[in-house]
Amino acid sequence: MTDLGIAIERMEQLKESIDIGYLCICAAFVLLMQVGFAFLEGGCLRYKDMQSIMLKIFMNTCVTVVIWWLVGYGIAFGSDSKEFVGSSVFVGFDMKNSKHLAEFAFQTAVASAATSIVSGGAAGRMTYIGYFILSVVFSSVIYPFCAHWGFGNGWLMKLGYHDYAGSGTIHASAGMGALMTTMLLKPRNQRFNPKYAEHFEPNNPIYITLACLSLWVCWCFFNGGSSLGIANGASVFMSRAIMNTFIAGASGALTVFFIFYLMNIDQGNKYSLVMICNGNLAGLVAITGPCDNVDAWAAFVIGILGGMMMVFANRVLFNLQIDDPVDAISIHFACGMLGANLVSWFDMDTGIVYGKGGYQFAVQMLGSFIYIGWSALIHLITLLFIDKIGFLRVTLEEEHEGLDPATMGCCAYEMVELQQ
Repeated sequence: MTDLGIAIERMEQLKESIDIGYLCICAAFVLLMQVGFAFLEGGCLRYKDMQSIMLKIFMNTCVTVVIWWLVGYGIAFGSDSKEFVGSSVFVGFDMKNSKHLAEFAFQTAVASAATSIVSGGAAGRMTYIGYFILSVVFSSVIYPFCAHWGFGNGWLMKLGYHDYAGSGTIHASAGMGALMTTMLLKPRNQRFNPKYAEHFEPNNPIYITLACLSLWVCWCFFNGGSSLGIANGASVFMSRAIMNTFIAGASGALTVFFIFYLMNIDQGNKYSLVMICNGNLAGLVAITGPCDNVDAWAAFVIGILGGMMMVFANRVLFNLQIDDPVDAISIHFACGMLGANLVSWFDMDTGIVYGKGGYQFAVQMLGSFIYIGWSALIHLITLLFIDKIGFLRVTLEEEHEGLDPATMGCCAYEMVELQQ
C-alpha cells in the first residue's frame, strides 16, 4: 500500500473513532435522562408516592437494557433487517465492530427513555409486578417495531417518513401507552373531587425544575446524537439539531409562562414554576422530530405551537377527568403527534411552507396513526391481561396510605408542618 493509501486508511479510522467517541458520550447523557424523569415524576406526585415511581423508573431502565440486549435492538436495527422487522444481532451476536457497539449503547439509552414515558400513566396506583410486565412488553414488542419502521430502514422510512429523533416514533407511541394505562387504571381516588384538589398538587416543584433543566441538557445529546456521528458531514445535522433544541425549549417555556399568566391574571397563582417547566418539555418534544432540517425561526414557532398544544391537551384531559399525574399525555402524546406532523410543514427540503406539496404531510400522518394504533392495541391487550391476573391496580387502602409506606415501610421524607 502506498503512503497515500495508508494516510487515507488512517484518516478513515480517525473519523470512525471520532464518531464512536461522540456516540458513546451521547449514550451516557441520554441514560442520564432517567435521573431527570425520576425527579420530575417524583416531584409531581404526592410525597407518599415518590419512592414508588422512582423505583418503577429504575426498574424499567434495567428491564429495557436487558430486553434490548436480548431482542429489542435486533428487532429494531438488525443488520439483516426486513421492512417490517429486523432479524439479526440478537443477544449481542454479530456486533462485529466498535461502531455497532456504540450504536447499541445509544439506542438502548433512547429505548430506556421511551419506556419511562409510559410510567407517567402508571403513577400512584399501578402495582410493581403489573408495571414490570408492561415494561417488558413495551421494550420488547411495542417500541422496537416502531423504531424499526421509522429509524431502522423499515417500510415507513422507505415511504419517506421523517422523524429525526422521534417525536412520533418515541414520544407519541410512548405517550399513547401512558394514555391507555391511565384510562384502564382509572383516576386516583378523589382526584377530581374539588374538596381534595390541593391533595394532588405537585409535592416538590424544586425537584421538577432541577429535573427539567437536566433533561434539557440531556435532550441536546438525545437529538444531537441521532446523527450517529459527526464525521462525513453529519456535524451539520448534529449542530442544527442542538441549536433548534435550545430554541424550541425556550420558546415553549415562555409560551406557557405567558398563557398561564393571562389565564390566572386576577388570581393569586398567576405564575407557575411547574407550568413553565412543562412548556419547556412540550417544546422539546415537538422539535425532536424535525430538529435536523428546520431553520431557527421554524424551531421558535414549533416551540410555541408545542407549548400551546400542551396547555390545550392538559385542559381537555382534565375536563374529561382523565388522570394524567405527571402530564405525560399532554406533553409526550399530544406534542409528539404535533412534532411528527410539523415536519411536513417546516422541513427545508419537503415542507409545505417551502412549496414542496403535500406528499410529506400524508406520509407523516400515516406514520403517526400507525404508531399510536400499534401502541394502543398492544398496550390494551397487555393491560387487560395484567388486570385479568390481578396485578393492574393497588388496593384502595394502599393508595390511600401511599405506596411508599404501604409497600416500602416509609416515605422518602416526612412532611412536618412548621409553626411560627
